[in-house]
Amino acid sequence: MTQDLHQTTEDFEQFITGFRSVILATSDASGSPEASYAPFIRHEGIFYIFVSELAVHTRNLLANPQACLLFIEDEDKTANIFARKRATIRAQASEISRSDSEASIILDLLEAAHGNTMQLLRGLSDFHLLALTPSEASYTAGFGKAYRLSGNSLSQIEQVRKR
Repeated sequence: MTQDLHQTTEDFEQFITGFRSVILATSDASGSPEASYAPFIRHEGIFYIFVSELAVHTRNLLANPQACLLFIEDEDKTANIFARKRATIRAQASEISRSDSEASIILDLLEAAHGNTMQLLRGLSDFHLLALTPSEASYTAGFGKAYRLSGNSLSQIEQVRKR
């Protein structure tokens, strides 16, 4: 990997680390789309959300486990509205049972990241712990700076070139 691509991979990681919530794109069993958001943590390359089945995105992910995650630079921080820094990540959702030993660890990490509200939410039976495992991503750092990431832990990167 060239030095520039290595630096871009680090920039991608640092960009995502700056967020506490993620914009979710999901769809129901018939393919009808839904956009929403959820607080998350990232642990060992996997994104975790703890969401209520009252939310459409939770029902969608339980019925159709495909999701796209969007991280996007704030409008007021971008130099050019047409070139906002952004990352999209395609992911596969899977539910983690609360009886699983991993659930306790992840819920503790969510509480550490997002505060005391998690204590209340943990007691609600309609909440589901979902793991969102990435399969591929795109990262746009500005005009002419578009990249595709793939492979294990999104470790392979290539610049997208005009065809």
